[in-house]
Parts: sequence; C-alpha cells; structure tokens
Amino acid sequence: METTEPTRDQLIEAALTHHSETVANATLQLWQQLAPPLISIIGEGGFNPLYTRSLRLVCRRHPWMAPELTKSALQERFTDLQACLQRQDASQALLGSLALFTIFLDVLASLVGEELTSHLLHSAWRKETTETPAKDFQK
Repeated sequence: METTEPTRDQLIEAALTHHSETVANATLQLWQQLAPPLISIIGEGGFNPLYTRSLRLVCRRHPWMAPELTKSALQERFTDLQACLQRQDASQALLGSLALFTIFLDVLASLVGEELTSHLLHSAWRKETTETPAKDFQK
C-alpha cells in the first residue's frame, strides 16, 4: 500500500521552495516560524543547544555554514545563518539549508518522537505544508 503522506525531507524542501524570495530569506522565515512553538515545549535551554549542535553537524558537509555560535540572541543566530546563505549561490544555499533543517529535525525526532516532531513541523509551517498537495510528493 503506497502512502500519500510526504516525507519530512519533502516537507522541508516544499517549505523552502514555497517562498518566492531567496533561499536565505525563506530559511530565516521558516526558522522564525519553527522556533517559537518548539521553544514553548522544550524551552530556550533545549532549543539553543539543539540548534547549535545541528549547525556544528551540518558544517562537516558545508563548512561555509559556520555562523557565529557565541551570540546569545536567537534572532541574531538566524540572521547570521541568513548571511552565510546569502554568500552562496542558490543551489549551494538550498543544499545547506535543507541539510540543516534535516539534521535539526532528525535530532529532534530522536529526542521527542516522530509524531510530535511531525505535529510541530506541520503547525509551524502550516501554510507551506498544506498548500502543496501530498500527490505532488509522489514519484
């Protein structure tokens, strides 16, 4: 039986490409949508290390994605990430952003479970994930 539910990777890619602006701006907007509901559940003390760890892991494959990790304000971290993405061509920026979201959400799912991660993702990115019909994700 074939499922019509898109995978998490497909949801991330759909959310990033849903926006008409640059990958860097779309990434910033998606982080700004995802962080608050997640912080309300795991707190900033849970979110910040998870985000920082994900950045460190993604830098293994995309060393140019090493924004300043010592800044305390979450908003500054996202704008630093945006600046890193803006310095790359569109395809590299997309690959880096996809990798960061994938790593972050994989680690989150390992901590809180796939069901809660999926619920958070759909809630935070409601517009981006509901405007792309599931049939568009089938191969």
